[in-house]
Amino acid sequence: MTKPFTIHIPMLRKKGMLEKMDAFYEGVLKYERDPELNILRVTGHRDLAICFKYSDSIAKINARDREALYEFFIEKNFPSFCQKLKESGVEFDMLARTPASYFARILDPSGNSVEIISESFEDDFGVDVSGWDVYQDIG
Repeated sequence: MTKPFTIHIPMLRKKGMLEKMDAFYEGVLKYERDPELNILRVTGHRDLAICFKYSDSIAKINARDREALYEFFIEKNFPSFCQKLKESGVEFDMLARTPASYFARILDPSGNSVEIISESFEDDFGVDVSGWDVYQDIG
């Protein structure tokens, strides 16, 4: 078995944080646990994974205008995807529609930013996110 490229995600050194981070990345974002390597494989990317690295202060790591650790793309149904995240308790730092794409920035339980982008404005389920408090139309 080839070991995947692994991103180290900072995790606050707090009681119960590992369980919260696992629930977020495995339960909400649907990353797949690799029990042999003790990592979470990124769904749809066989050679990419994450693991957590303890940190005493995430604020210092993410201090520069909430720069994201990484971003991922959604091909379509972006509003529906965001609605499911919101229903799972995910905190949104930003949600915007630009002339070219949708953009969202979410926070994991340790306060790390993750960006989601979609170039498609289509939503097969008719979900409308324009009424959300964090929504901006930058068009």
